[in-house]
Amino acid sequence: MSRIEFSKIGTTPFQKLLGHNKLILANWEELAETLSQQGKLNSELKEQIRRSLAYKNQCSY
Repeated sequence: MSRIEFSKIGTTPFQKLLGHNKLILANWEELAETLSQQGKLNSELKEQIRRSLAYKNQCSY
């Protein structure tokens, strides 16, 4: 259970936490998009890392 109330902005629990500040949420989404498209790691490995981090943070994405 989160200690911070969710905002009405965002679709995932994490986005709803960041949704209290629209600028932070927008920049986070831009960073996530950039990381998913670029870099030396293949997309499958990045997705596996994303899922592992979400699981560790008890997010069911």
